[in-house]
Amino acid sequence: MTIKAFPLSEVLAVSGIHPFYNPNILYPPNPDEIQSAVQSADARSTETMSSRLELLPLTTKKELYQVVERLTKDTSPQNEYRRSSYVSITGGGSGGLPLMFLSDAKENRQQRAAFGEFLRTSGVVDPHDWILTTHASGYMYRSLDLMSEILENAGGTVFSAGNFMTPDEVVRALVQYNINVLTGDGSQVIQIIHHISTLPEEKRDGIKLTKVIYTSEPLTDGQERHIRTTLGPVKICSVLGSAEAGPYALHNPDLTGEARLNGSMDFVFDTRSDLIEILPTSVMESDPPPSLKAIPEGQEGIIVQTSLQRRRNPLVRYITGDIASVHPLPDIARSIVPESELQHLRVLRLRGRDRRFSFKWYGVYFEFTNIEKFMQREGFGILQWQIIRGTHDSSPQITLEIRMLREAASEHLISLQDFVYEMETFFFVLPENRHLFRLTFIENLGEFEKSGTGNKVMKFVDRAH
Repeated sequence: MTIKAFPLSEVLAVSGIHPFYNPNILYPPNPDEIQSAVQSADARSTETMSSRLELLPLTTKKELYQVVERLTKDTSPQNEYRRSSYVSITGGGSGGLPLMFLSDAKENRQQRAAFGEFLRTSGVVDPHDWILTTHASGYMYRSLDLMSEILENAGGTVFSAGNFMTPDEVVRALVQYNINVLTGDGSQVIQIIHHISTLPEEKRDGIKLTKVIYTSEPLTDGQERHIRTTLGPVKICSVLGSAEAGPYALHNPDLTGEARLNGSMDFVFDTRSDLIEILPTSVMESDPPPSLKAIPEGQEGIIVQTSLQRRRNPLVRYITGDIASVHPLPDIARSIVPESELQHLRVLRLRGRDRRFSFKWYGVYFEFTNIEKFMQREGFGILQWQIIRGTHDSSPQITLEIRMLREAASEHLISLQDFVYEMETFFFVLPENRHLFRLTFIENLGEFEKSGTGNKVMKFVDRAH
């Protein structure tokens, strides 16, 4: 497999002159400055550079996006951040337009090609696959074009249905074109599968899906059972990525097995593309976080990621907020992955997001710090609030309910109509997920879910797990 990644020495050299990591630098380096830094980069061994990496400070989302926000707004011709960039939306903004992470457009295309080849080499996509994608497009989202190109680079033939096609229209396309692979965000996939489950048997017989590939939020065991109950013995795969790092890991049960340990899921990543350190969860409890060394393979902690496919705007020792452990690739992978590739691949056993800090709904991450700031807005008059993730009736679709106690109407409060608009905008309520969102106004604290120990109102209740 051809991996076009940057040496760690070059990534670290550029990070040293980039405002993401150097507060004394105003703008990201221009091409000449990058070339100069690369030419003078330390060319010592990978082991030596990895030791140097461990000495660098950790990067948090809060710190990174303070710089991103400044650079996004600065229209100076010297601001290289705004030049020739690929724009990725980040989830869970603070109520206004969401912030974006910008990567170099050519680096992004190179990464799409490399990850597509990774999907093919790992057996996720076959050259004879006909794939229908329901990924989102518009509202600043790029997942449709991103995943379409990656899947084409993997050798698949892609039908870009997008997120505005109704489930019935999607089903008709699956039948009409004999499509064998359905892909989309986890919520979109479940919505389509649930619709299929309601169809009479004669209509379901025309659907010949053999594979489901989902992205964004993880599927629960119950959701996977629902897929197999509806479609039969299909293979369920997944892609893991972020706005900051792009796609970087995949799940294929043929490589790692079907078993889940304590709700975790096994992804596979290539160490030539991304360096993954697992650090103690205690790093999340300090501000700024201490620069600790990675814990041994097999032990669980917080993912700290360094991308070797991001050089112009580097991603170095970035705390993703996900909890995981790293393991060797099991022997069953040898039947699929070429021997020459095995030494470069590792298993990332992902348990999920640290729910002390964030949660995910309909493909979007929401940081609790941003939610708390949003709920305190002047004119909202929110006295108490609570977020509840659940499931939709008898289906495994994930719902989001916002319960709140609000002040009585007065001159300083915004209208109910404007308030609802602000809430739905913040939580990215769209036509296709509106039936999964509920805003509940309550009259007293007794209507909130409370903890069993301190009888306190819980800010976040997760009934979906």
